[in-house]
Amino acid sequence: MILNMYKWIIILTLCGCLYAKAVQETAVYDAVLPDNPNGQQIKQIVMSVFSPGPLLGPDWYRLAGKKVNGKTYTIWFSAIGDPFSGHADQIKIHRYILQEGDHKPIEYVDGFRETALLPLFGLVENLLPRRQGKRTGLLPEKATYLGHPLIRNDRIDYDSSFNGPPAEVLKLMLRSDLLVGTSRNFRDDGKGRKSREDNYNFVPFTKENYREMIDAGINYFVVKGQQVGWICREPVFYEGYSPQIAFPEELYRPNFRGIQMFIDEPACLLAGKYPNTASLETAVQMIHNHINERMNNVAYYNLLVQNGINPGNLQLIEPAIPIWETYIGTSYYQLEANGYGIIQECRWRLRPEANSEMILMLQQLNREFDVEIPITAENLFLWFYSQMRGPARAMEAKWGMSIYGQAEPDLRLPSMKLAYDLGAEFIWMWTSDHDHHVEYTEQLRLARTLRDYTAYQPRRDLDVLRHKAGVAVVLPYGYTLPTVWQIFTWGTHIYPLDRKNEYGLTYKQVLTPAVQEIATCLTDGIAYDVIPDGSRFEPAGYQRVIWIREDGKIITIENKLDILLQHKAKLTLNKAQ
Repeated sequence: MILNMYKWIIILTLCGCLYAKAVQETAVYDAVLPDNPNGQQIKQIVMSVFSPGPLLGPDWYRLAGKKVNGKTYTIWFSAIGDPFSGHADQIKIHRYILQEGDHKPIEYVDGFRETALLPLFGLVENLLPRRQGKRTGLLPEKATYLGHPLIRNDRIDYDSSFNGPPAEVLKLMLRSDLLVGTSRNFRDDGKGRKSREDNYNFVPFTKENYREMIDAGINYFVVKGQQVGWICREPVFYEGYSPQIAFPEELYRPNFRGIQMFIDEPACLLAGKYPNTASLETAVQMIHNHINERMNNVAYYNLLVQNGINPGNLQLIEPAIPIWETYIGTSYYQLEANGYGIIQECRWRLRPEANSEMILMLQQLNREFDVEIPITAENLFLWFYSQMRGPARAMEAKWGMSIYGQAEPDLRLPSMKLAYDLGAEFIWMWTSDHDHHVEYTEQLRLARTLRDYTAYQPRRDLDVLRHKAGVAVVLPYGYTLPTVWQIFTWGTHIYPLDRKNEYGLTYKQVLTPAVQEIATCLTDGIAYDVIPDGSRFEPAGYQRVIWIREDGKIITIENKLDILLQHKAKLTLNKAQ
């Protein structure tokens, strides 16, 4: 009898939750601004929330902002959790919509994950009002917003008839797992160049060019000035800023990715700067320092200040800037400092008659290490991709590739397709500077063919692809495989293959077993990764691990339990040291 009574109490309680009356609340807030504020500053916001009740779906929020100059913007989003806590990990946002002035509202959708696509600089962390003090209701009593305090103004009446999103929206589907881009906001004029010594003539992209490129499948652009207005409401991502600095609307556009596209060639720039007697540890530390100095980019914050906008204590650090690099053997060390991602500069050469014999990589490896890697396009690509894929797996980072003008034309598309198949999230093309330049018509051709290729297999499980390799070739920490051109390690004469380590072995003697193992994998079609034996290397998931030791010893383990025990022993030794 008593059990039945409790049973009915539980049922009635659940029914009460299901049929609880919906809650709607609206509040007006005035911003506390400095004297003589810029016209772009936000002077007032109106926030509304509609909660259908427990178990009946997420709450809907609306934030309508009014600027000093009278212009307005509105965002809508649905969420479970407290969006004003400042903690993104405590809230799940299901849908996100932005309206700028009288433009049609746009709903941003991540077409890869089929979830809401949110702004780069952090919607919850930076761009929504941050509650001050304890939570006392659905809307904050006290808050800060975009760097300045808010004062709730209960004396102002406001239309509170809010019960969800706008009826009509323009839905933009953006593919976040694959950014196909070009590096500049201009193109060659299509007339070629007189000779290899001459440069191309470059002209800015027009509105029609952008439409042509978008149709071809390019979805990532560098823009400036009026070019922003041509593409900011298209299903593409962009770097750059508009003429008047659209504050804060630009920050609320999820397809806005800041103003720095990449960190440029750390290993290349340092190649001649290591001290002649520098240890490998010095090279690692120098590349870490170099990258750290270029991280935490606040260029957009500074741009606001330069244009008279006071961001207060708003944090605007660009969080997503990949590294663009030629000496890709340094990937692990670079990703230790910048865990977002790395992109290879691809100047593919395979034919002996090519006009740049210095980068016939496979031929040089076979000659130098007395191996017989089959000279095929796929093996050439995999030699490099494996040196990014292993570190990306360890760091849970992104990787990608970019086509340069020096790449043999018939190697370009195959390398792009293979990169896509292996899980690359960046496929870019270089624009400008003599032989580096990929002509505009060629960029369109490559993009269209890649677009058609990916259309047949648009859904990739990136986690599965990242963990596809069954073999790990593990180098001693501090070492790299030989890089392009001179077959030096670290891309510099300071670390040549004949340099000796503290055990009296040359770098070539240490690396030869690794190259031999890679040659076997490439010959037999075995998927492998190359990775240094750093603290972020995790052997779990590999079926075979070949540890190359600096003292010349080689440890090959194929049993999963033995792999884990060996790794645990290494960690224990490192901790003791």
